[in-house]
Amino acid sequence: MKKIIKYLLITLLATIGILATAVVLVTTVFREELVEMLSKAGQQEQPKHFVSEIPVESAQFAEDFESIHQQVVEHCSLYKQKGYDIDSLYTAFADRIGRDVQTKTDYALMVCEYFAALNIGHAWTTIYAYSAGQRVEVIKDRLFLSEPNDYLASCGFCDKDEIVGINQMTMDEYVNRLKKYLPASTEAARIYNTRRWVLIDSFADSTLVCDVLRNGERLSIEVPLKRKFSISASNSQPTVTGKALNEQVGYINITSMMGNVVEEFEQAYEQVREMPYLIVDVRNNGGGNSDNGRRIAEYLIHREQAHCVYGTMTPQPNAYRGKLFLLTSLYTFSAAESFTIDLKESGCATLVGEPTGGDTGNNPQGFRSKYGIEFRIPTREPQLSPQGFPMEGVGIEPHITIGQTVEDYFADKDTVIEYILNELIKN
Repeated sequence: MKKIIKYLLITLLATIGILATAVVLVTTVFREELVEMLSKAGQQEQPKHFVSEIPVESAQFAEDFESIHQQVVEHCSLYKQKGYDIDSLYTAFADRIGRDVQTKTDYALMVCEYFAALNIGHAWTTIYAYSAGQRVEVIKDRLFLSEPNDYLASCGFCDKDEIVGINQMTMDEYVNRLKKYLPASTEAARIYNTRRWVLIDSFADSTLVCDVLRNGERLSIEVPLKRKFSISASNSQPTVTGKALNEQVGYINITSMMGNVVEEFEQAYEQVREMPYLIVDVRNNGGGNSDNGRRIAEYLIHREQAHCVYGTMTPQPNAYRGKLFLLTSLYTFSAAESFTIDLKESGCATLVGEPTGGDTGNNPQGFRSKYGIEFRIPTREPQLSPQGFPMEGVGIEPHITIGQTVEDYFADKDTVIEYILNELIKN
């Protein structure tokens, strides 16, 4: 009997040890994968509503908004470093209920404005916006539509049309009207992304009348926005593309840190890793999973270093040994920014382009108001990178600041890449 009890105790302790090891692995080594999995699960369960359809009645606005604010105060990790009084901010918005805010649309827009006023890029509601399904190009504060998708082409848009006004407003007027609803950690990123998303994020306007310049002629194009928009296969692009720009320079474009991006990067990397110069482009990368960025960075660093989010990075046996350039923009955000920090602090990359959006993420989690409005806020405490750079609130400055010019855009040239090829590599 004693032997049986002893055997059972040993088995029990071994089982506990295995479970403990599994918990440690999940919460450390596989932490980001767990966060991504739970986030996806939460996104699948979260109902999303347009502004006029939110599940909150007018008599419930005050109570619902109070529940949102209480959760922000309790769980949001970043507002204390922002320099505003969170309770005064709440009062300023709550006082509008019943006066300026009377309808569901009024309340939904007010909630969007409240989250934008937190000045945190990863704090937002999941309220749906009407969309035409394509971002525009922002060049020197001007807006251009490149290779319009099938839907916008059917509305009458052509490649390189310049949008100079919307709904009888200049673009500056329209952007100033909308930017108060857009979450951002820096004002530069807020304005840039409001411009870039004018054809995608419209909470209240279901139709846009765009003033367009085409070959010197001014046109008016009406765009009925869609409730749900799926980009057609002909307009979709792979997450990672790689090619040789010439015999010496390789180029890899990474547009997301989600999904199979690491595997796609590895395939593209094999094509260019022996070249003496390599350009990695994250100018159009809005982020994803920071662990994917960590794994990609291991192909681009020379020595072991701390990952700016957690853990360490170890160079791959076939890590790149040539001259590396990393391209960034104000759209570079979230996991793409932690990737940028890691490469900048490695000393292995020269950053070229524009400052990033200024928010690596800080572990955003999903929450729900008392009456059913879904929202996300960061929950990890403010932190610094291994070399002391703020992980939120400041854009990452490139070593060389340069952006696309309108002249090069119409000539189908990439100003930044041309600068690297002709000024940095040749010289």
